[in-house]
Amino acid sequence: MSESPGGRRLTPAQSLLIVVVSALVLLFVVLLVGRMTSNGQPSADASPSPSSAASEEATTPQEPTAPEEPTSEVSADALPEEGEPDYFASPSGNIVCELTTDSADCVISSFNYEPADAADCADDAAGSHLRVEAAGASMPCEPLVVAGDVPTLDYGDSTTAHGYTCDSEESGVTCRHDETGYGFSVARAGYELF
Repeated sequence: MSESPGGRRLTPAQSLLIVVVSALVLLFVVLLVGRMTSNGQPSADASPSPSSAASEEATTPQEPTAPEEPTSEVSADALPEEGEPDYFASPSGNIVCELTTDSADCVISSFNYEPADAADCADDAAGSHLRVEAAGASMPCEPLVVAGDVPTLDYGDSTTAHGYTCDSEESGVTCRHDETGYGFSVARAGYELF
């Protein structure tokens, strides 16, 4: 039997309880670390352990699998949780966009157009930010700041989140509100609010 710090012996039930609680805490820590390192997704080279593979085979009926379709870097697996913003960048990296429950916003780093719809903005902010909401499209003065790496939306691909759809083409990015049809197109050479 183990002795507690006060010199009293622990009962077998107390010892068992300590062992079970310790095992649960250790399991929780292992799962938490695994989720943080892989963001909850198994790594591509991870293979199930023999015991977990056997239990999966016993409980899951085997069905034939179809070949996987090629996907762009913005896939269904990369879709945001409900309410979380969705981000993407054009392949050139010149346009970065954010889709939220309130709007679809894009910022363009380098452009050659005169931003007539941003006449009231300060010179350093004029024309780089475009937004579409359910009420319409605009060119806000405040900058859109997107920190960190964002996935690329390849030319010819689209992404939809929170009621907004954006298309990436070599000619630029177009985003629209799905219900109203309001939107904008933006490219280095020009933009359009519709």
